[in-house]
Amino acid sequence: MKSNKTVLWGCLIFVVAFIVTFILGFIVTFGIKGAKVAKIPSAAWLYVNPNALLADYNEREELRFVNVSSPGVQEICDKIKAAAKDDRIKGMLIEPQMVVTNYPSLAEMSLAIKTFQKSGKPVIAFGDNFTQGDYLLASCAAKIYMEPSASAGIALQGVSANMLFYKEMLDKLGIKMHILQSGAYKGAGEPYSQTELSKGTRENIAAALQDIYNQVLAIVAQNRKLDTAKVKAIFEMREDFILGAEKAKELQLIDYAMGRDEMLSNLGLEEDKLVKIANYLPSASKHKGDKIAVVYLNGNIAPVSGLDFSNQSVISEAKVKKIVKQIHQHKEIIAVVLRINSPGGSALESELIYQQLLKLKRDYPLVVSMGGTAASGGYYISCAGDYLIADPGTLTGSIGVIGLIPEMTGLGNKIGVRSQTLKYGKFAGALSPLEHYDPAIIESLKRNSTATYNEFKQRVMTARKIAPADIEAVAEGRIFSAEDALTNKLIDEIGTLDKAIAKAASLAKATKYSAVNFPVQESFWKALRESEFMNVKTHWQNTDTPTDRLEQYLRQIPATGELLYLMPYTLD
Repeated sequence: MKSNKTVLWGCLIFVVAFIVTFILGFIVTFGIKGAKVAKIPSAAWLYVNPNALLADYNEREELRFVNVSSPGVQEICDKIKAAAKDDRIKGMLIEPQMVVTNYPSLAEMSLAIKTFQKSGKPVIAFGDNFTQGDYLLASCAAKIYMEPSASAGIALQGVSANMLFYKEMLDKLGIKMHILQSGAYKGAGEPYSQTELSKGTRENIAAALQDIYNQVLAIVAQNRKLDTAKVKAIFEMREDFILGAEKAKELQLIDYAMGRDEMLSNLGLEEDKLVKIANYLPSASKHKGDKIAVVYLNGNIAPVSGLDFSNQSVISEAKVKKIVKQIHQHKEIIAVVLRINSPGGSALESELIYQQLLKLKRDYPLVVSMGGTAASGGYYISCAGDYLIADPGTLTGSIGVIGLIPEMTGLGNKIGVRSQTLKYGKFAGALSPLEHYDPAIIESLKRNSTATYNEFKQRVMTARKIAPADIEAVAEGRIFSAEDALTNKLIDEIGTLDKAIAKAASLAKATKYSAVNFPVQESFWKALRESEFMNVKTHWQNTDTPTDRLEQYLRQIPATGELLYLMPYTLD
C-alpha cells in the first residue's frame, strides 16, 4: 500500500514539475527575448520606490517582463548615479514603501541620492506611512511631502536589538542544553541557559547600539537642518508613537502635508513622466579598461550546495570557490572588494571560505567593505583582506565560539520514549540525544571549542598585527560599532563601498577603472532548473510519514553541536 502511494505521489510531483518547468521556460525564454529597454519620455523623473526586503545584491537577473523586478541596493545606487549624468532624467521622486534593510545599506542609497542632488536636479520625497528606514531615505530630499490623512504617519522608533530566551520552555520540555562557549561575551548560548542577558553581554550590545542610535539622530539632524538635541527630543519625548502629517510639519520633519496627486499637479509632473527605477536602464559603461571585482557575500555561513535555488542569502565554500573561478576568468580584473554582510555561522565553513579568499589575495589586492554586520564568522573571513573598511553603521567583532548540544532524556521521560544503545568503541553513540551524555565527552568538546577559538584569535592576530597579550581585549565575543572597531584596530577605516572600491584601485595603482559585480548574475530559469526544487528524484523519495520525519529530526539533533562563529542578535 505504501509503495502504491509512493508511486502516485511521485507521478503527481513529476507532472507538476514538468508543467512548472514548461511554463517558466516558455515565459523566461520568450519574455526575456521580448523585453525591451523602457523608453524614457521627455522631461522624465526617476521614480525611486524601494520596498520590502532589500538585498545588497541580487544574484538572479530581473524579470522585467512580468513587472516583478526588485533591484538590490547596489543596483539602486548604480542607477541613481547613472541618472545624475543622464540628460533625459530631469529630477527624482523618492517614495519608499516599508523598506527593510540594514543601516549601512540605507547610508549607501542616501549617498547615491546626494550624488544625484549635486548634479543640480531636484529631489523630492513622498510618503503616507513612513517607517524609520523610509524616513531616513526620504530625509535626503530637498522637500518632503506627506499624505495628510489621519491614517498616515511617521514611526521613528530608535534602535534596538532583540533576543528570545528559551530556557524556561526547555526546562518544561525536559531538554537540557549543553553550551560550548569560548569567549565571556559570546552570548549566543545565553537564550538556552538563562532567562535574560548577562551584565557583560548587555553592556557590550548597548554600547554598540548607542553609536548607531547617535548616527541615526545625526542623519536626521543633518538632512533636515535641525539641532541634534531637537531630533533626540522628537525620538524620546513625543507623546504619540505615530506622528501625523500636521505634527510632523510642525516639528519640521516634513515640508508639506499634501496628497500625492496634488503634489504632482503642483510640480507640473505627470504620472507617465515617472520612470520606475526597476525599469530604468542606463546606457552601458563604455569603459573597457581595468576592472575592480566587487564580491557580495551576504547571509549566514553554512555548508550548502552552490546550486540550491534558495541559497542567495547563504555564504558557502562552494559559492565562494565558484566566484574565485569566475574572477580568474576575467583578465581585466586588477583588484577585488569583498562586500561582507554576515553574522557568521559554521566555524569550519568560515575557515574553508577564508582559505578560498587567500587564493584571491595571492593574485589581487583584496579590500573588505563591511555592510550591516561583519561579525563572528563574518569577521573571520574578513581577516583574509589586505585592508578593512566598515560602513559607519556596521556591527563587527564577536570573536568567539559557540556550540549547542541538546540532551533530551527529560523529554523522552515525559512522552514515554526510551533509548538503549549497544556500542563498540569508546565514543560510539556518544551524543545520542535521548541518553545522558558522559561528562568526559562534554569536556572533550569544550577543549575542541577552545582550540577553535584559539584558531580564530590567531587569524585575527596575523591579519591585524595584534600581539598575543592584547588579543583578549578585543576578543571574548565582544561586538563593536565601526567607531570602536577602528579604535581597537580591528578595521583600517570607516567608509562606504565606494571608498573601498577606490582603495582597491589605489592598491592596484589604477586611475581609470570600473566595477564589475560577483557572483555573476544567473537567469531565474537556470537557477530554478539547477536547484533541488526541480530534482524529481528527491521529491519522489520524500514521501515519509510524520513518524518517519520525527525519527529523522531526532537523528539530526547532534549536528546542532557544530561549533559556530555566530552573532545571534537582530538589529531593529
